[in-house]
Amino acid sequence: MLDQFIKIARDFAYSEAEKTNMPPQMHTDFVVKKGIELANKLGANIEVVEASMLLMDCLLGQASKEGKVKEHAQMALDKTNELLEKSDLNDDIKENIRHCVLEHHSSDKFYSLESEICCNADCYRFASVKGFAIAFRYIRDMSFSDLITLLGNKFEEKKGALSLSICKDELEPEYLIISEWLNHLRNI
Repeated sequence: MLDQFIKIARDFAYSEAEKTNMPPQMHTDFVVKKGIELANKLGANIEVVEASMLLMDCLLGQASKEGKVKEHAQMALDKTNELLEKSDLNDDIKENIRHCVLEHHSSDKFYSLESEICCNADCYRFASVKGFAIAFRYIRDMSFSDLITLLGNKFEEKKGALSLSICKDELEPEYLIISEWLNHLRNI
């Protein structure tokens, strides 16, 4: 049953990304893969993580166009609820997916391991060398100075949102590289 919902989530997320390139599909694929990897390592429900990772930023492009970027998690949750209402998934799975989508930026107390994994995997968008490079490649609709400011802010936000030691340990060497890049880019 969840495999059908994952297909629906993927189709919707990709169609939205195609319209706005936000987030770029490459970025989504990168963090979904990381979420699946973490779910495997930590014994979480892989399908819940995958579906949630696909949906958590599905309306980021629309939110950006409407000047509501800070509301994108709620917008994604509203869309997720709409999709879940049409599914035959059990209530526990639906509730877990909802929390994963809503808590993907952080939480004082995560609803589930899957929710914490989604948040941590999302951090790889800007707190890993690969994710940072993908973002640098695709964000083009602003001045260079504004781009560096945005990337620096997102890097700090995501670095601060990490809660899983497995992710912190993996990304710590990459922090230094990204910090050096940002310092250099700020001085160009």
